[in-house]
Amino acid sequence: MLIFTAICFLVTILFRAGVEAQAGAYATGVLAVITSATIAVTLSAVRRKQTRAAVWFGIVALIFIYTTVITVIEAPGGIAIAGAFIGGIIVTSLVSRVWRTTELRVTGIETDEMADRFITDAAQHGEIRIIANHPDDRSEREYLLKEREERESSHIPPGEPVLFLEVTVRDASEFAPTLRLTGHQLDSHRVLRVDAASIPNAIAAILLYLRERTGKRPHIYLGWTEGNPLKFLMRYILFGEGDIAPVTHEVLRQAEPDPARRPAIHVG
Repeated sequence: MLIFTAICFLVTILFRAGVEAQAGAYATGVLAVITSATIAVTLSAVRRKQTRAAVWFGIVALIFIYTTVITVIEAPGGIAIAGAFIGGIIVTSLVSRVWRTTELRVTGIETDEMADRFITDAAQHGEIRIIANHPDDRSEREYLLKEREERESSHIPPGEPVLFLEVTVRDASEFAPTLRLTGHQLDSHRVLRVDAASIPNAIAAILLYLRERTGKRPHIYLGWTEGNPLKFLMRYILFGEGDIAPVTHEVLRQAEPDPARRPAIHVG
């Protein structure tokens, strides 16, 4: 709302509140919306192999493209305003995303019957130990090797049961989703899977959920990410992925100030 208001003031000042002077900019904006819609419909028809519809929609799209180009040439002020608008939105979005990058953004967590059983069994057998896994082929060999690697690098006691946790990013633009935690049995391995907007955020939310539900402090085992930390930071900001371990720790630190109650993170 503040951005729209600021742009309205900017347009009014630049064109000295002249309605006729703003006509070109208004026409450019309207034509841009209609033109993009006609192109989208044309592409949809092509994808659905509707040849006749694609031809007619394509003709309409070409007409609007031509009209938009002529309008921009005759009234270039519209492009300047559109550029300011788009630039303001992008900059504000990036600043907002960076500012709230370590905020716990989950509306709620739902679990299916098998996930419920996994959590209950884990709570009854001592510590809740979770191994974060990046899914590849999801085969028995993958989980076997991952468990062996984490037990050796993080010194998980032999015989202690573990759960695997896999987070898949579907839509990184979703701000505060409700997580749907599902359980999957693969031979002797128990896997919890969830779709989320951010991997560290989802892991932190699930750990806090397990703590509140079971009354126990869960332990999660993560691996260091090899590579430039700045690159992984940008990947997290833009795509919800990146260097998982430190970001998860920071999300938990802000969500739970008491270190004694904070879920434990082990990185190996």
